[in-house]
Amino acid sequence: MVSKKLEDTQPIKTNSPVESGEKKSPSLKLSDTQSIRTKPKRWKLILLGVLMIMLFAIGGGGFGYLNGIQQRIAKENEEVITQAALHYQYGLQQIDAGNFELARTQLEYVLQIYPDFPGIKEKYTEVMVKLGISAAPADQIIQPTPTVDTRGAEALFNQVTQEIQTQQWAQAIQTLEALRNEDYTYRTVEVDGLYFTALRYRSVEYIVNEGNLEEGLYLLALLEKYAPLDHDAVNYAIWARLYLTGASFWDIDWEQVVNYFSQLSAAFPYMHDGTGWTATDRYLKGSEYYGDLLASEGKPCDAITHYQNILHYSALEHIQDKYNQSYLKCYPPTAVPQPTATDSPDPTPTEEPPTEPAPEGTP
Repeated sequence: MVSKKLEDTQPIKTNSPVESGEKKSPSLKLSDTQSIRTKPKRWKLILLGVLMIMLFAIGGGGFGYLNGIQQRIAKENEEVITQAALHYQYGLQQIDAGNFELARTQLEYVLQIYPDFPGIKEKYTEVMVKLGISAAPADQIIQPTPTVDTRGAEALFNQVTQEIQTQQWAQAIQTLEALRNEDYTYRTVEVDGLYFTALRYRSVEYIVNEGNLEEGLYLLALLEKYAPLDHDAVNYAIWARLYLTGASFWDIDWEQVVNYFSQLSAAFPYMHDGTGWTATDRYLKGSEYYGDLLASEGKPCDAITHYQNILHYSALEHIQDKYNQSYLKCYPPTAVPQPTATDSPDPTPTEEPPTEPAPEGTP
């Protein structure tokens, strides 16, 4: 049984070298090899993308936040300006109505929320001066004293209000300086306004009353750095400079003297300097000297114009004489021809025609 089974089994076929050579697999070439691809690490790209998204989100949020802050600040500033303008108008209405205490309340609110509002300091100073004038009794006016005042800030403030009421500008400036030395934080806005007012009127007082033109111009130049000057103060400054400029030509150029003081004598004839000479005085004297100069240079027609300008102000005898002399030289009288004696011509005898002899026998 076993042997039969063995005979029944078939031998296992193995590939011979020849057969195996017939079915050789194609030889591999280096050119046919493919590069080995490695899978990229995607988690790095994902992380980078997440970081970029976060950065953009943070940057956009930051810009949006800043923009929101700016818009909020602009809106708040707009509201502040609107409120300041509204209360400023309320204050002006109360000033016109004579309710200075209510006007002070409105203007103080404007100073609190928007101290740089145009014109607020000037109006507030005006209200404080009017309040001081209306509240201060006349019997409590304190006379100026040369000694240093060591009283409290409130007393000094009341005193300077009274001094401004009575137009004691020089003493008001001294009191304000004492007040600042006592307490420089005391009602600074009001004190600054009063100080500006006192300096303004003191500078005009220097120019108009005392003839101290240089000091007055100096104070006005200081004030102009802090606030615009009013129309009158600007005119006083112009006239003072005109006077000083014209005086600088005295005894140097009489033509310029007449030019400057002719303008000033028409605008402010009584302006004077430390010498006491008014603008009119200098104009008249300068015209006389300039007329004399022109007459000496052989220009009598030009000289009579300046002598005539003086005679329009006053009929001065010596000016009239100079005028007459120059006038005669400029317009000399025309010579009247005088008749001259001529010799009468000798009469020439006329020849009589010859007479014919009369015929004989004629009687």
